[in-house]
Amino acid sequence: DFQNIFKFLYAQLDPRFMYVKKFEEETLQILRGIHYPYVGNISKSHIYSAGSLSTWPGLLAMLMWLVELIECVTQMSPQEVDVGSAELKDSVQFADRVFFDYLAQAYPVWLDSGEEPAELEGMLARQFELKNASLISETEDVERRLAEAKAELDELLSSESPRVLLEQEHGELVADKKKLEDYSRRLERQHQRMVDIVVGQKQQHDAAQHEQLALEKDRAEVQAVVDAQQISTEDVDRMTTERNQLLDTLKGVQEKGREATQVVWDREMKLQRVLDDIEGLAQEYTSKALKLGLIGTRRFTGTAAGGDGSGAPGPADGDPLGGVDVELVVNTRTDDRKQVTSVDLRRDVRPALQRACDVFASQLYATQNAVLELREQMDRLSERRMEQQERVDEMDKQVRRHNQRYQEMRDGIMAETRAAASKIEALEADIAAMRRDISQGELQSRAALTHAEAELESVQRGCRMRRSEINEDVVAILEDAVQMKGHAEARLQELFQLVQGEVSG
Repeated sequence: DFQNIFKFLYAQLDPRFMYVKKFEEETLQILRGIHYPYVGNISKSHIYSAGSLSTWPGLLAMLMWLVELIECVTQMSPQEVDVGSAELKDSVQFADRVFFDYLAQAYPVWLDSGEEPAELEGMLARQFELKNASLISETEDVERRLAEAKAELDELLSSESPRVLLEQEHGELVADKKKLEDYSRRLERQHQRMVDIVVGQKQQHDAAQHEQLALEKDRAEVQAVVDAQQISTEDVDRMTTERNQLLDTLKGVQEKGREATQVVWDREMKLQRVLDDIEGLAQEYTSKALKLGLIGTRRFTGTAAGGDGSGAPGPADGDPLGGVDVELVVNTRTDDRKQVTSVDLRRDVRPALQRACDVFASQLYATQNAVLELREQMDRLSERRMEQQERVDEMDKQVRRHNQRYQEMRDGIMAETRAAASKIEALEADIAAMRRDISQGELQSRAALTHAEAELESVQRGCRMRRSEINEDVVAILEDAVQMKGHAEARLQELFQLVQGEVSG
């Protein structure tokens, strides 16, 4: 039972170990190999008589220590590396971790001169394939975000700035508000004029009624006088004739009065339409001047295109209007023609607006030149990016060549290791044959044993030296490969950052 328990526990640490000698000897060698601290207190007789009361406590303590050692080794056993871990973002750290786990599992097999299991190489290849897939995914994500950023940048460059659009919309709303206010004031003035006209007409109607009452009163008095008088038929005919003549004259005067009133009304309506047209043109002029920044709080100061060497007016060029106030205010209630507008349109405003047109034309030319320069810079950056991509492809080819060379060197080293292992096996077979011939004589056996042990020691020394040299060569080759891979990844990262900087710049 003790042998089965010990073999089961040690198989957890070294599943490939084969028991060749006696169990007592193999157990002591194993305990010395794993550095059991109390191996000096255990002898072959203790292991042989494991069930005795004096030896069982020490052996039980050794088994407990072995169980704890297995638990520690199990917790420290390498697992597959998480390629998405934040600790292994760096490619150099990832490569170091993967090769360390691979060597930690392959080195004991190599020391035992056994064949390297295929699952170790499969695990190593799987780790790099996962890392490669992760890098490809990250690269695709970066390229996608870069394409989105370029599309957004192109959209922003091809369209007007949202701030400018909002300012234009705000200007239009302010202009519409001002138009509405002006229209409201114009309606109020028109309403006031209509009220005044209605009041005048009412006063005229009241005066006409008073005049009619006075005339009727006079007529009654005249009729009374006529009735009181003694007149003849000739007088009546004459008075009737005079009355008819006076009525005709009154009708003519009333007709001329109505015609004069209609003429005045037509002229007043025509004047009102002209004034409405003038106010509409003034509002349109004010709205366009606000959009151009010629009046109001956004008054043009020449800073839109200055200071870049493009030839457009800058802050030092002053006001393109030449200090002329082009804000127009229309007064429709004045009788003086010169006071209808607040500024002289022909003498002051028109030359100032012509100068402003020249300034805006120069700004447009400078802006078009700047756009052409930006497009040329984008073309140059695209060419540099293609060159950098070609260099990256060439470095990838170099990395593949170095990996192929490393694989060839590794295959050669493994072939030499297998040859040395076969030689050691042949020597061990010779030693076993010599041990079988011990019956030929004690002296001959001791001499042969001494000679064989000396030869074995010499061969083992040579094997250890050869293994040490091969191990150093493998480690040096692996370090060179890791350094070369890290250098290539660092150069690729620098090139990628340079391309990103140029594109974002």
